[in-house]
Amino acid sequence: MQQVLLRPDDADTVPVQMPRLAVVVPIFRHSVLLAEAIESVLAQRADFPIRLVLVNDGCPHRETDLVCREYALSYPDRITYLRKPNGGLSDARNHGIRHALATWPSVEAIYMLDADNRLRPDAMANAMAALAEHPDAGWIYPNIDMFGLSWAGDYGGDYSLLIHTVMNICEAGSLIRRTVFDAGVYFDTSFKSGFEDWDFFLTAAEAGFRGRNIDNFGFLYRKRAESMLADSERDSEAIRSEMRKKHKHLFSPRGLLELEQKEAPRYAFFLADRHEVLLTVDPDAPDGRTLTVAEFEQQWWRTQTDNSQHHMPPILVMTHSAVLEQLRRGRMLHGVLWTMERRLTNKCFAALEIQPSEADRIGWDEQEAQGAIELRADMLMVQPGLFSTIVRDSSIAWASGVAARPCNVPTNLLRLQLPQMLFSEGEGSYGAAAHDFVALAARYQASPNRDALAYSWDWRNPGIPWRSRTHEISRIPTKSDAAYPRVVTEGRDIGFVLPLVEFGGVERVALNIAKAMKKDGWRPHLFVIEARGCQFSAEWRETFDSVTFLADPGFSTWGPANTNYLGTDVPDWSRFGDQRHATAMLAWLDAVITFHSGAISGVMGQLKRFGVKTALSLHLSDLSPFRRLIGNTYLGLAFEHAYDIVLPCSQQLADWCHGMGMPAEKVIPLLNAPSFDLPEGAEARIADRRAMRSARDRLRVIYLGRLDHQKGVERLISIVETADAMRLPVDWRLIGKSVMGDSVLEIPAHIARSLEPPLTTPEGLAEAFEWADAFILPSYYEGLPLTILEAMRSGVIPIATDTGAVTEVVRQWENGIVLSQGETIAEAMSALTRLAGDPQLVLRLSAQARADVQGRDWASAVTPLLRRLEIMQAAEKKKKEQEGTKDGRQLVS
Repeated sequence: MQQVLLRPDDADTVPVQMPRLAVVVPIFRHSVLLAEAIESVLAQRADFPIRLVLVNDGCPHRETDLVCREYALSYPDRITYLRKPNGGLSDARNHGIRHALATWPSVEAIYMLDADNRLRPDAMANAMAALAEHPDAGWIYPNIDMFGLSWAGDYGGDYSLLIHTVMNICEAGSLIRRTVFDAGVYFDTSFKSGFEDWDFFLTAAEAGFRGRNIDNFGFLYRKRAESMLADSERDSEAIRSEMRKKHKHLFSPRGLLELEQKEAPRYAFFLADRHEVLLTVDPDAPDGRTLTVAEFEQQWWRTQTDNSQHHMPPILVMTHSAVLEQLRRGRMLHGVLWTMERRLTNKCFAALEIQPSEADRIGWDEQEAQGAIELRADMLMVQPGLFSTIVRDSSIAWASGVAARPCNVPTNLLRLQLPQMLFSEGEGSYGAAAHDFVALAARYQASPNRDALAYSWDWRNPGIPWRSRTHEISRIPTKSDAAYPRVVTEGRDIGFVLPLVEFGGVERVALNIAKAMKKDGWRPHLFVIEARGCQFSAEWRETFDSVTFLADPGFSTWGPANTNYLGTDVPDWSRFGDQRHATAMLAWLDAVITFHSGAISGVMGQLKRFGVKTALSLHLSDLSPFRRLIGNTYLGLAFEHAYDIVLPCSQQLADWCHGMGMPAEKVIPLLNAPSFDLPEGAEARIADRRAMRSARDRLRVIYLGRLDHQKGVERLISIVETADAMRLPVDWRLIGKSVMGDSVLEIPAHIARSLEPPLTTPEGLAEAFEWADAFILPSYYEGLPLTILEAMRSGVIPIATDTGAVTEVVRQWENGIVLSQGETIAEAMSALTRLAGDPQLVLRLSAQARADVQGRDWASAVTPLLRRLEIMQAAEKKKKEQEGTKDGRQLVS
């Protein structure tokens, strides 16, 4: 219930003045101090009318009512007194604001003054002048000049929403433009334990408004040893948690990165060839700022004498524009920057050397450079704060050690191998980053500006220490050593997580899903979480926008495990490990798909809380030494709750997932298809090859795949040797290599000599299948092998063991041959004998195999996933809009 204290009977004789400004004072238990606040408003020297609105929020002290009545009766033309039941500070403020806006349309701004604080005489004139001078400002906020417990804090400099997420830089005693309230932004009445003003200004900022500080505001803050603020600090974590929930995007890794890029770029890239400095978080972001070297130097010195008010990128990077281009071409730019920044936690410098490689691979290794080698760094990253320390030092002798022979300061060296083809013709190595850094330090140390560092230039204490640590703010959600430096504000970015990339079946599935999603407008990114190198052919480079290695020595895909789920080890890392860096690596994405990645499932729950859509690609169950089904499928069951979507590679596996307890709506079969498109002309050649096969032709049999235990390599050797011993008319091609290194059987020399290296190009694979009549795959366990589908598409008859979902596509003696696990070798020999002696059977099975996989492609397979993601993103967008309306404007009525 509301009550407005009416003026005395002679109030109508008082001249009516239409106020431009209303000062709202909420009152609860400050009856004695209230008079000081009121008097400070009445004493304002301003050339415009000010209306003071006193709001008694059900204060139990009778004295509060007496003081308010006395002042309202004494100054009826300047003071309005409102009484209401107790509703808390936010409710009292809103009550006064609504009354002022409804009663006086002339009011341009509202000033919030707490009953125990006060103003200097020119405060409102100063604040209103600033509001008029800066039409882009939504509110004017003061420095904090305390009395009682004396302290003066400088909160000057440009307003930063990024910094505002970690500290309340805007005092409630701010002048707020009317348009902020007209937009529906009010104080949230659910905040009753403190930080109401912090939440209010964050809400205003999310609505598009920004604050501005003025040095001469004239606000005086009463500081006591015990206060409501002290109470709030005791409950601060709980209150901050509520703010993070309310302003979910603002506090998210992605939201903080957007702000960091816009307000406080993390890196200063000194580009030696251009004599320019690029200020940015993401070198590929379009809004990076470029300065001349002289402009940067001027800005740097400004921050050294007044670093609480001005921002300077905390991380210095010496490099060359050609180096950035090489990393872009290798899709490694962001991943390398992220890895180097993490290494600065324990090192003064992180150095990068780029080495060309003849192989179509990318890879890296690390070492401690101190005392070991001379750096020929193509990039040198400097620990935050170190450059300032060096310039202040009496000598740069220590810092010069980074360019010594050998390097004699703590430095992490990252050596990166990129394919030679990624280097432009005549493009040489830069290699001088360390020397350029020493030259830069020497120049700054010799600057006449250095003398200014010995003086203090402001009587106030620096109030915003985060100005020099803004790079740490985006780390807070994941608690990582570095936030991944990729800034995306639009588009759809999806991560593909694999333990290794060596052209295995799972990797080719990932590649083809990525290619199909890229055609639909998604941006695919590759994350290799265990290996330190990978195959990265032109097809992969054209598909993926970036590739990143986790480079975390504490991570293992299948590490030590002290627990198991249904017989499958649950890696300790997935439950108790240091997951900070893996989470930071993926937290900026819209969606993530993991492929046979074991322990990485442990971070998916956290990613879901950040709004990342998580998907699990399932392919096969492994076999334990006791031939029990275990592995990634069962680990998927253990972490099912952390995934939004499960993508089995076959309908059979989809049914298994549902039968094992996964909700049906979560399971989307993404059926395997051939992993490459047939080259131009291949279809015609295949048809001619099959039609021209003579009854006298020997049977051509091919094996194409990894030479590992899973694939039954010892069975394969026995089959080849037995066929030769039986003198079957069979010609063999064995193509592949060991990848997992888990086969205990040494391949006989006569077979090893005939082995062909793995094929990685569509042309090579198509030629191999064109040559063959039959494809043999004696595996112990599989999902739905891509090579079977690729063989069948080319009219090659599959001869495969009954494992995984093989029988979903291979029908016994209709389009192929299925071998039992118990009598694999004997049944394979029987099948080869029969095929070698029956040319018409070969033609019939070949034709049927080819027909059965027509139209089976990745575009069709991926369509259900794309539609589900569209639905989920649309629902998320609608939810955000509803939450924004609720949180930002719920108090307008």
